[in-house]
Amino acid sequence: MWQVVLSVTPITVALFLLAALALALGLALWSARAPHRRARTAAGVLLAGWLLLMLVVTLTPTQPIGSGDATIWWRPGEGLLDLGAQLEPGEVEMLVRRQIADTALFVPLPLLLRFAAPRWSAAGAFLLGVGLCVAIEAGQLLMRAGRVADIDDVLCAAAGTVLGAALALLAKLLATVLLRRARPGRVVRTAAAAAPEEV
Repeated sequence: MWQVVLSVTPITVALFLLAALALALGLALWSARAPHRRARTAAGVLLAGWLLLMLVVTLTPTQPIGSGDATIWWRPGEGLLDLGAQLEPGEVEMLVRRQIADTALFVPLPLLLRFAAPRWSAAGAFLLGVGLCVAIEAGQLLMRAGRVADIDDVLCAAAGTVLGAALALLAKLLATVLLRRARPGRVVRTAAAAAPEEV
């Protein structure tokens, strides 16, 4: 995990967001041109893989299960602005990078869900992302394996979920514009046929 955190820079964040948008645009174009379930299935497989990755990253113990304290930070920013600790500038930078990485971890979840299950609304995807994060934090708390249940992680998950849903919406709008310019008549019929699936 820390290898990923160390690689968080403005450039890598921008590249990650562009890659997420490109993936969403590809799925949007595929879904519009192929009304069968292949695009939906591909998005579902990617979603399952990403969920597995999330669980491995967030729930892998850093020490034997049950050997640590059940620690929970309720105050937003407690890990970053703990009054009892004098953090060095490098430590503050690492904590900020970790929070950015936590946010990025939840971006693909609503993005892929919107294509794997088009009937899910953006609000439903948001609630799923935040609910999953709360479940993960509860798991970390109960495992007592060297991880801290942190409200900041839930806030980062909420931000990442909103960002992922926004990228999915942007990709669908871009796909509609691109297809309308390519084949106006066919796009109108495709959009009309796909409308019942959207919520």
